Amino acid sequence: MVPLNYGAPGAAARIAEQARREAGSSPTAAAALAAAVTARALAASGDLEGARRAVDDTRNLAERLNGAEAADTWFGYPEQKHHVHLSQAYTLLGDTGSAYQAQEDALALTDSPSVMARALLAVDTVACLRVDGDPTGAAEMASGVWERLPAAYREGLIRSRTETLHRRLTGRPYALLGEALAG
Repeated sequence: MVPLNYGAPGAAARIAEQARREAGSSPTAAAALAAAVTARALAASGDLEGARRAVDDTRNLAERLNGAEAADTWFGYPEQKHHVHLSQAYTLLGDTGSAYQAQEDALALTDSPSVMARALLAVDTVACLRVDGDPTGAAEMASGVWERLPAAYREGLIRSRTETLHRRLTGRPYALLGEALAG
């Protein structure tokens, strides 16, 4: 996921495809996670059809997980993690209806102190608002999320996704989010 999260979706897709081959087709946490990362990486790379197939694979695998495979551990692929990955995949696909549903599902399963998960889901929401034709709402929400984040969470993945949104805005929304990022 590191290449995917830091701007190298093509490399992430290649690594995730290798992981999918290694994990096999049985319903395991490793197979589901590899399929989810493949979906996100392909969507980020512009292979929308491949990403949709990988989303279908992810959903199919996740529905068949049980026990330790679905546990909320480092080695499991719990439902909450599944919906967070789907949120990003659908957001990158421009399927905002499905993305909003995945965000809602993930938030319902996310413990309230989970700052990172909530922030990532919020950034997906603002990206969807922009796609849906509300750049001002996207900039306002993104600015609010950014300003409420503890300083320790304003780097890395959250910053890169927020900066990506910023680059896609123009005019007043661009300036508004730029002010928040600079502050």
